[in-house]
Amino acid sequence: MTGSVADVVSTGLLVATSDNRVVWANRALLDLVATGGGVAYDIAAGVVGDGIAGAAHDSAAGVVRDGAGLVSTVGGGYWRGEPDADPVYSARVAVAEAGLPLAGVVPDTEPREAQWQAPDGTTRWLEVRARTLAGGRPPGLGQVVSDGFVLYEIADVTGRRREEETLRLRERWLRHVETIARTGIWEWDLVTNEMEWSDELLAMFGYPTDTHIDYDTFQLLVHPEDRATVESVFDQAIATVTPVEVTHRMYLADRLTECVLEWRGDVLTDDSGTPIRIMGTAHDVTELIRIRRELAHAAAHEPLTEVLNRRATTALLAERLAAGVERTGALLLVDVDNFKIVNDLRGHSAGDTVMRSVAQSLGETLPAAVIGRLGDDEFAVVLQTGDGLDALAVADTLREQVARHTVMVDGFAVRVTVSIGVVSLSAVGDCDTALAHAGLALSEAKDAGRNCARLFTPERHEYLTRRTLVVQRIRDALDAGLLALDAQPVVDLTSHEVQGYEVLLRLHDGQHPELGPAEFISALAHSDLALSLDRWVVQQTVAALASVAARGARLRLHVNISSRSVEDPDFADFVLSALRAARVDPSQLGIEIAESVAVAAADAVRQLAETLTGAGCRFTLDDFGVGLGSFVYLRNLPFTNVKIDGDFLRHVDTSPADAVLVDAVVRIARCLGMYTIAESVDRESLAPALRDLGVDYAQGFHLGPPRPLTELLAGTSDADPQTHEAGLNSFLG
Repeated sequence: MTGSVADVVSTGLLVATSDNRVVWANRALLDLVATGGGVAYDIAAGVVGDGIAGAAHDSAAGVVRDGAGLVSTVGGGYWRGEPDADPVYSARVAVAEAGLPLAGVVPDTEPREAQWQAPDGTTRWLEVRARTLAGGRPPGLGQVVSDGFVLYEIADVTGRRREEETLRLRERWLRHVETIARTGIWEWDLVTNEMEWSDELLAMFGYPTDTHIDYDTFQLLVHPEDRATVESVFDQAIATVTPVEVTHRMYLADRLTECVLEWRGDVLTDDSGTPIRIMGTAHDVTELIRIRRELAHAAAHEPLTEVLNRRATTALLAERLAAGVERTGALLLVDVDNFKIVNDLRGHSAGDTVMRSVAQSLGETLPAAVIGRLGDDEFAVVLQTGDGLDALAVADTLREQVARHTVMVDGFAVRVTVSIGVVSLSAVGDCDTALAHAGLALSEAKDAGRNCARLFTPERHEYLTRRTLVVQRIRDALDAGLLALDAQPVVDLTSHEVQGYEVLLRLHDGQHPELGPAEFISALAHSDLALSLDRWVVQQTVAALASVAARGARLRLHVNISSRSVEDPDFADFVLSALRAARVDPSQLGIEIAESVAVAAADAVRQLAETLTGAGCRFTLDDFGVGLGSFVYLRNLPFTNVKIDGDFLRHVDTSPADAVLVDAVVRIARCLGMYTIAESVDRESLAPALRDLGVDYAQGFHLGPPRPLTELLAGTSDADPQTHEAGLNSFLG
């Protein structure tokens, strides 16, 4: 009965004599150590797998066996039998040969775990416990050779050890992940109000790992301004049994250092649905929040002066005007007087210093106002309160403050004045109108001699009406197909060959008075219609380049775009999609932007230029030399061409000073890998003078007046366009 019971238990059982000879083993142990036969049976202490097991002779253990399978001992006791015929004998031999890790196991003490090399070659973990049995012959165990017995309980704990090791690895990995991800685990017992924080979470706050934290302590660490929000979120989650999600400020253990954490958790309930516990994670997002704030600041601020950029300023103004409440306050347009002269006489670094100084004066004088930079020498100020007359008084104070402040540039004192146009926000309906009205008042201030402030009045309405009519006239012409494109040649000054054409917009609506490009483009400067016009011009230009004539002649066309398109995040994709759809090589299309646009939206220009030049388009900085920081933006933006403003080189054939300036531009452009283009070449003597200075290309009425693009296409070669298809493969895909 004892043997039968022992054979059904899962723990291996082994009875050995006090001198380490196998007496009996149960079925579980035999299953563990089964080897398929063998003869050795001595399991003397210290044998782990290379002792008696399988040896022909071991004098220390006193075991000798002959070829017939007779097992005898030096001490005189013996068992006799064939291994295959006697199961008891075979069992003893198998156990003896197994090399079980019994060495070091002390009877009647705590169990011991040890590794064991199983007969099949695998490594196992065994838990071994030894118990002393009373002397004598245990019933049913057969002949014995000693009076003392030891019962070994042997359990295979390999699976448990693997699970424990896996758990340890997971815990270690979790701690590693928590550390690098700045994340900790927490648990809140709603019954006892106790909280448990993981070691990583405690370390994040600067606490020792054995620190006790309860909910009250947690609340004291929460920033006072955020405590009500945190309590509300937790209360709501507990009341509705919904997940917790809240981001708030906290103090570290020193109660001085501030951080931002994102807390997430799930509410656990008992069987009755009553919340009893919340478990979750806490993620330190301090650095992420800081980066987001810096990126948001950079996206909304102009880098030179650190005031808002044009996009952010107009967005805030539009939002205020669209609020639908009774509006107070005013818009001021502030223009630095004679700024071009400052740049020309003192250099563009001096111009940068002046703009920073004016921006600082605006901020110091009007700390509560919204201040932004709209262009190279123009700021916008949005006052929150007051009417038009109040704003005019503020403008005069601001003007006087700027005039009193002398700007030191390289040891020279530069006196700066500003002209200001003012419009009351209560008198306008939208952002475009506010900018237009303030612009009219600014023009009046400049006409009055500068260093003046003027308020927009109804008397200026007639002019504004004409401007509005111009915008509507262009809109109607666009819808009716009454706009056309001219092309003016760009000539290589060395070879005298035409290298490309600049595309110019023309209005042919038959109305009077006729409008030139300068008139209607300036009227569109503050209108969204500029976006539509730019896209129309690009579409028409790409269509022209896709024609058989243009393909055969490898025609190259340049188009000017407005600041509105530069700031449009989808414009680059629009251009590239149009080129792909028409299967036009991107190198045949050039984009030109004015320097004033590059100054006002440097980041947007950089992104647009990198995208288009990366696809193969050319990118030209137009009107170079008339705005702020020309050389700075030339160096920092990825242009392929530089078009020198006509005023910059108009007297280069007669003025040594102008020649020196143009020579400097050419040298810098060459160092940066850019080509130079001179514009407004209107007389014969300019071309050779520019060529001698190293200017690459030029355009102007002397070199070739504009003519209709359709006429140009009609006169170009209709050679086979397939000659350049291979070059399009990488672009078209």
